[in-house]
Amino acid sequence: MSYLAVSVGLPTEAAAAELSRTLVEERLAAGTRIVSGTSHYRWEGTVHERRYWTVLAFTTDAHVDAICDLVHALSEDDLPGVTYSEIDAPEEYLAWIDAQT
Repeated sequence: MSYLAVSVGLPTEAAAAELSRTLVEERLAAGTRIVSGTSHYRWEGTVHERRYWTVLAFTTDAHVDAICDLVHALSEDDLPGVTYSEIDAPEEYLAWIDAQT
């Protein structure tokens, strides 16, 4: 099993809050963190600037597909930004992720 930090960019604060809470309530993530900032990206040949809210979710690889499905259902973006990275952490933290997901 791999432990992951899943990062999801959402275009509204309300969507980020809804995803964050749902991930924890559905036990898809042990915990989340929401941060916001300006995003620059190229889409359909044009550079865009937009404020995005990023939900960082702490989970295991077993939940990635369900998280992606949920993000696609909630996001108004054509291509929601979902990335994930394997994390190393103290055993107590990893055990918490196991117990909560």
